[in-house]
Amino acid sequence: MHQGFRSVMTETAPSGPGCPDTPSFCATLVRLLSRTRVDLSTEKVMQSGIGVALASAGIPFEREHRLSAEDIPDFLIPCPRALAQWIAVECKLKGRGGGPRKIDVYRQIERYTRHPEVAAIILASNLTMGLPAEIRGKPVYAASLSKGWLL
Repeated sequence: MHQGFRSVMTETAPSGPGCPDTPSFCATLVRLLSRTRVDLSTEKVMQSGIGVALASAGIPFEREHRLSAEDIPDFLIPCPRALAQWIAVECKLKGRGGGPRKIDVYRQIERYTRHPEVAAIILASNLTMGLPAEIRGKPVYAASLSKGWLL
């Protein structure tokens, strides 16, 4: 593994701004998403399945909350014990046509880190993609949606 990158299941993430519980809560979210069998037929169906998984686990969230004109994460989850701090969850699907370009996914995630209310980011995807442990000092995680089908 490249130095400076973190595997999907690591719980020793760097502390981000906001709540001190953010790294452990993000690790819990990554485990939940990675272990859930989400229908990957379309991105909208995948997002619906993630919403059901979060709701079933009792995790509050907002869908497609607008951070700016171009920045609309698929889910915003409030950080535990941190007022006005959110974990942004972005969903990406690798489809038959190859899916989104990885550089475009990175740029989208990087834009989210510019918002002070975003404390951490989780990419929930079936894409195989390396991510840095942090972008702009905010922790970044990846939840493999393919793993749920292997367990």
